[in-house]
Amino acid sequence: MKFFWPVYLSSVVIGTIGMYVVAPYARSYVAGLRGSGPSESAPLNAAAPVPTVAVAAAPVATPAREPLSEDREPVATPAQPQEDEDVPPAVSGIYLVSYGDRPGWGITNQRTVYYKPDGTRVGTVPGGVLFDMGATHKSTKGIMVECRFVEYGVTNGLFLVGRKDVLLFTASYTKLTPRQKEALKTYYALNGKIESRKAELLQAAAVKNPHLAEANAAYKAFNTHVEKAQALTLQRDRATDQERARIEDQLRELKVKEVQLKITLDAANRKFREWKLQHGNEIAKPESDPSIKQWTQEMAKFRPRVPGLAI
Repeated sequence: MKFFWPVYLSSVVIGTIGMYVVAPYARSYVAGLRGSGPSESAPLNAAAPVPTVAVAAAPVATPAREPLSEDREPVATPAQPQEDEDVPPAVSGIYLVSYGDRPGWGITNQRTVYYKPDGTRVGTVPGGVLFDMGATHKSTKGIMVECRFVEYGVTNGLFLVGRKDVLLFTASYTKLTPRQKEALKTYYALNGKIESRKAELLQAAAVKNPHLAEANAAYKAFNTHVEKAQALTLQRDRATDQERARIEDQLRELKVKEVQLKITLDAANRKFREWKLQHGNEIAKPESDPSIKQWTQEMAKFRPRVPGLAI
């Protein structure tokens, strides 16, 4: 193999000279790419200028939302309660009427007989029926309350109910939330069922008592006599002087007879109670009745919704 030495030597010399010329520039460029420290030509303690390199920020990857599948149920957002849903009735001025309070409405707390304004009996309504209240009246049946039933279409009009069969409240039932109103109605509807069931059980137990007929007859006679005396008392209060004197004579006679009827009634009731005590194991106890137990438990669920109104 032949070499052309003059040409080869010339190429080597030129390449060597080129490296020495370019090297100072290449060292700084390479150092910048490698991210190395200061160049060899700079002292170690000198503050070498750092070239500014614009670096584009890498985009942050946002994890994609997994589509809901049949295996994953969506998280339900809890419903916001109504503002007045749990406000106690007392905040709206609704209380069970006590002495000195002015009632505005009421509810039947058991099966209740209602009458026309003239005293004619119409029928009965169950417990849990709301009514707007009017005036009160004295009668032979005790204190009667004027009422207009609410949401009980078969009894449109003005009627009378016995004060002992209803509960009266202040303010207005319209201030109750729908949930509270339904809870109140349901509570006293259940109470009415319990009272009716108790009456059935007591009646069934009383039938077994051989002194029942005598006790009922004595009670009926005494009660009729008392109603007659009450009616005469009302007449006397409206009568003139001469008529008043005549009625007072009748009332004195009725008072004497009332004492005799009361003695007869007490004797009949005593015999009835004595037999009941002796045969107590033969009489069903209302508190043990399955229906009464169930209704009592259901009532307890509604009581906290209407604090102060459920007794």
